[in-house]
Amino acid sequence: MGRRSKSHPRCPQCRLHVERCMCDAFRPMATNTRLLLLLHQREWKKNTNTGRIALHALENATHVLRGLPGEPLDLAELRDPTRRVLLLFPREDAVVLTPEVMASDPRPVTLVVPDGNWSQARRVVRREEALVQAEAIVPPPGAATRYRLRDETTDEGMATAEAVARVLGVLEGPAVQDEIERLFDLFVTRTLATRGVAT
Repeated sequence: MGRRSKSHPRCPQCRLHVERCMCDAFRPMATNTRLLLLLHQREWKKNTNTGRIALHALENATHVLRGLPGEPLDLAELRDPTRRVLLLFPREDAVVLTPEVMASDPRPVTLVVPDGNWSQARRVVRREEALVQAEAIVPPPGAATRYRLRDETTDEGMATAEAVARVLGVLEGPAVQDEIERLFDLFVTRTLATRGVAT
């Protein structure tokens, strides 16, 4: 582990390995939507994580690390009655996000995104009361995933950044979606290049 960190140092800003650093590519965008990424501490350490792309792409974005021993998750900000809380998770009662869904409640949105493997995400969604009460949504349909760094468990599976991009396409417009997808494609390309895979 120690040898790996010396031979593959991380950029202190984007936390990606320096050979795939994307700091030069980020142009943070202002949005009305606030992104709250619930990052499992194991996922945070993975160099294939795409959730942090959305964090760096948006000015109004933050993350909380979960799964840390003795540190309960603080979701107090989700109790703000002036904001509408949407949970990006395919719960049984989840609805496809559309302009019509958004028209039913004009409050600004806090978009909560659990980031981790399926069991990690499902666990936090079931345990946290603030997430139980949130409106569950899924992204509108689109092209097949372009994520080639991990195997998806379902045909409809996609990377976190791809799902966030599609949702923000509805909430903020196509320019925001296009920018996150551009960054995502660049991330995939640079990561594959470090593996010696031509794109």
